[in-house]
Amino acid sequence: MLELEKPHQNRRQRRAAARRAVILDAAANLFAEKGFHRTTTRDIAAAADVSEGTLYNYFENKDDILFGIMSRLAESQDLHTSLAHALPDDARDFLYDTLVQRKVFVDQNSAMLQSVLSEILVNPELRQRYYRELILPNIALLEGHLQTRQDLGQIRSIDISMSVRLLVALTNGLFFLDVLGDPLVQAQWDELSQLITSIFFDGVDARQ
Repeated sequence: MLELEKPHQNRRQRRAAARRAVILDAAANLFAEKGFHRTTTRDIAAAADVSEGTLYNYFENKDDILFGIMSRLAESQDLHTSLAHALPDDARDFLYDTLVQRKVFVDQNSAMLQSVLSEILVNPELRQRYYRELILPNIALLEGHLQTRQDLGQIRSIDISMSVRLLVALTNGLFFLDVLGDPLVQAQWDELSQLITSIFFDGVDARQ
């Protein structure tokens, strides 16, 4: 997955961005396949079809490459745009569509996510950055969106912060099951999204 081109880049900058993206793609695939610690910069350079010296023109070390993957993940999320156009939609449809789009994001960035997640538990700096750059911005966007819907009377009065974290936990938990190869999650994400939406809005009490 190539990095998004920045406006007003000249040809040299575009070539450098493309080369950097190729290195990050190669590293993400290797980290996901072999693990971060078992992958060497020589492995990454070979997979990216560049010399090891060229790799060091773009990244100081392997940790720097991992943080580069982290930054690309943050840039890849487009939740802000989808939320900006979602308010006219029914709240139930909005939640379902958001869950479906999370699956699209996970599928498109699977190697990068796996390479980062494998290091989160053992790398405190990466863990803090993952939370700060990926989790917190999404939480803030969703909180603002749900608060607006609540103010408009589209949803009942609920604890917005807790509700958003519940949704984030559900989607992240399903992603882990997907990575582990759970066949139901892999084959029936749409149905799971519908079920989560139903439980969120209707609950599970048969007496209601």
